Amino acid sequence: MVYSKNETDGGEIRPRGREGATGVMQAGRAGGRRLKKLKNEALAAAKAMLAIVIIALVADAAILAVLYQLGDLRLTPGGIFLSALGLSLLIAPPIYYLVLIPLRREYEKRLAAEGLAENMTRLAITDPLTRIMNRRGITVALLDAMAQAERYGTALTVAMADVDRFKDINDTYGHKTGDRALTEVAAVMTETLRMPDKVGRYGGEEFLIVLPHTTLTQGRRIAERVRVAVGNARVQAGGKRLPLTVSLGITQYRKGEDLEQLLTRVDQALYDAKTAGRNRVAVRKSTMRG
Repeated sequence: MVYSKNETDGGEIRPRGREGATGVMQAGRAGGRRLKKLKNEALAAAKAMLAIVIIALVADAAILAVLYQLGDLRLTPGGIFLSALGLSLLIAPPIYYLVLIPLRREYEKRLAAEGLAENMTRLAITDPLTRIMNRRGITVALLDAMAQAERYGTALTVAMADVDRFKDINDTYGHKTGDRALTEVAAVMTETLRMPDKVGRYGGEEFLIVLPHTTLTQGRRIAERVRVAVGNARVQAGGKRLPLTVSLGITQYRKGEDLEQLLTRVDQALYDAKTAGRNRVAVRKSTMRG
């Protein structure tokens, strides 16, 4: 992903005419949405009142028919129908506005509250810079994957990635460029990993990757793919392409171990990759308990 000067410095100044045309188009779309919403609400109201009229008509007609059969009502069948229809039309609007509308509004409020709670939960586990999971979110994902692996005996591999010489990027090009580098690394990892895999920003320039149903050999291939993809990413600063690389340490979950043991071992693998020269994948095999 290439960031041009205009994109990083705030964007180019567009002609006022284009902005005006864009504003008119957006206003027109908003007006169209409001009109469509009103039409839908009017149609829903009409359907609801029609249903009320039909139900009330049948009930009123049945009551009048019974009274007619008992001799308590002197109306012809046609009169019974017209009387029931008139009564139905009279009571339908109050029932709709006094009963159905409040129920509908309460239902919409409940849906809005549930949506807000869901959004708040998602925000609580999302890193605001990279828009992937934060430390809390990826830790919960890892614990869930560990529970699944423990229960069903499936393989689980974990990788810890660290952006190489990230401090130099910040010191040389500034923190904004460093933020763009982290955002690009997160995007590349998300695109490179498989659908069931999870990635989150574990802290600073470190990323934790969870690879369910994956052996250590398979995990190493995936980690290598991530390393190459990040190396091919394009982030520019000062007219130059940044040398962006990552080191990765990987290990496989051992049945019965806890979170701290697993994270300690994958962190040791990452240290091995760093001390071996960076921009590489290092493996720490899990030792079986005797």
